[in-house]
Amino acid sequence: MFTKEEMRKPIIASLVILFGIIMYHLIDNLGETMDTIAYILGIFSPIVGGFVLAYLLNIPMKTIELKLFKNLKVKTGIKRALSLVATLLLVIGFITLSIYFVLPQLINSIQQLQFEATTDYFKGLETYFKEKVVQFNLSDDIVNQILAIWTSIVNGATNFILSIADQALNVFGGLITVVFNTIISMVLGIYILLSKERLFSTFKKVFYAFTPKKFCDQSTKYIHIINHSFENFIRGQILEALILGVVCYIGMIIFRFEYPLVISFLIGITNIIPLFGPYIGAVPSLLLLVIVNPVIALWFILFLIVLQQIESNLIYPRVVGSNMGISGFWIIFAVVVGNSLFGILGILLGIPLLSSLYVIVKEIAERRLKEKNIEIV
Repeated sequence: MFTKEEMRKPIIASLVILFGIIMYHLIDNLGETMDTIAYILGIFSPIVGGFVLAYLLNIPMKTIELKLFKNLKVKTGIKRALSLVATLLLVIGFITLSIYFVLPQLINSIQQLQFEATTDYFKGLETYFKEKVVQFNLSDDIVNQILAIWTSIVNGATNFILSIADQALNVFGGLITVVFNTIISMVLGIYILLSKERLFSTFKKVFYAFTPKKFCDQSTKYIHIINHSFENFIRGQILEALILGVVCYIGMIIFRFEYPLVISFLIGITNIIPLFGPYIGAVPSLLLLVIVNPVIALWFILFLIVLQQIESNLIYPRVVGSNMGISGFWIIFAVVVGNSLFGILGILLGIPLLSSLYVIVKEIAERRLKEKNIEIV
């Protein structure tokens, strides 16, 4: 008869081999795997959305509960409920202010952009350009080349506007489903937040009941590291986007650019996406200003370049970079790889995942070096 220890080793080896075969099959058929995952997530999207919403709201709720309501002499359940209400009011207030102040200006700007694009604006600008070309006595070949470039820019801008309109129609077409799933996710997210300790305790009991204790302890430790990285990243990105939006608004008021509120809102919101966010927000912002005055739009590009330098060298390293514990090289590495694999979602998840992996690998390496009595400076 085999002992328990002798039986355990081949079982573990078989499970490892089986896991390796499954992972190889999934990676070898990555396209089908991603389609299957997307299909499953689509079915459970309200539940997944509830957990994601709960995780995101838990960050400000925890701050309010532990700091703002720290000395509040009430029961824990009441303090939790008050913290959740304060968080929801904060989020609803932000959405309301955005809709009340920003959305009307944004709609008006898009309508003006579409109107100008279908009138004589571009033709008038082209006529003005021709007059300047004649004034500077340029050759016909140079004129034709410049006009060809200008025509491609006009066509590109028109196609961009039409694509936005088509996407807006698609969004409104699925609005009912989105609203229904959002309501379910919100209700589920609120329930999770009100009883997160009890739910976590239940998952932990099941985890420890069916897996070895050492594995559970190590996994729990790594989960805490990953959670800490994600919380720091989300908190830092939101704070950095808010700071950049305010700085952009103040700068646009000082230099008297048009649409300061709308453009600052776009720059701030898109800046949540690391590295590429400011450029994504710059495109519609620039289109809005081109309609008003192309020369002003050129000055705005210069303003954005300066703002981007301030954000990259002053704001981001202090607000986000210091919290993540990784250098700029690894941040760029995480963004590039994440974008190549999963697009925008990969960009958002790449930095905190790499930060977590960095902390875990560093801890394991230091422990093994200590065991081997090796000291590396």
